[in-house]
Amino acid sequence: MRRFIFGLAFVTVSYGAMFPARAEVDKFIHACDRQERLCPEFRPRVKAPDGWVRDEAASLKYGASMFVPNGKNFGKAEAIIYAEGRYNKDRTELVEWVAASDRDWATTSGKNAKIATLPSISPKVIINRYDNPSLKDQPIEVIAHYADLDRDGNSYGVRLAVSGRNEAAVLAAVPLLEKMIVGAKIP
Repeated sequence: MRRFIFGLAFVTVSYGAMFPARAEVDKFIHACDRQERLCPEFRPRVKAPDGWVRDEAASLKYGASMFVPNGKNFGKAEAIIYAEGRYNKDRTELVEWVAASDRDWATTSGKNAKIATLPSISPKVIINRYDNPSLKDQPIEVIAHYADLDRDGNSYGVRLAVSGRNEAAVLAAVPLLEKMIVGAKIP
C-alpha cells in the first residue's frame, strides 16, 4: 500500500511538471543597444500553434516571442503571432491596463485608427481588433490581453496577438490565437 501511495505521488508530481497547471511569465536578460546595456524580456509561456514555429532572431530583436508559419521567416510571413509580457508594477486591473494601453495606441496611431472589442473565449481575456491603415506592415492586429504572474508573484499584462499585412491573413490566424489562449491555462 505504501508503495502504491508513493508511486501515485510520483506520477502526480511528474504529470504536474510535464503539464503546468497554469500560465506563467519567464524573465530573461539579454544584451541590447549594440551590447551597451542589458534589457529585460518578459516572455509568456505559450506554445507555437500547429504548423507554426518560433522565429528566434525576430524574438530576440523585438523582445517578444514571434511565431511564423512553417517555411516562412518574420519578414516574409503574411501574418505573425507574437506573445509579450509587460511588467505591471502597480498590479493594475486588466480592464484598466488595457484601457490605458488603448488610449496610448489611439493617441499615436492617427485619425483613421480604430479599436473594436471582439467576443472572448474566456472571461479573463480581453480581445480587441486594432485597425491602422497608415501602417504598411501591420494595418490590422487582433490582440488577446490577459493578466499573468511569474514564479516570484510579479504581475504582468500579456499580449497574445495576430498581426499581419492584410485582413484575410490575420482573420485566418485568429482561431490559432484562440487555441493558444486555451493552451496557456490562464489563471
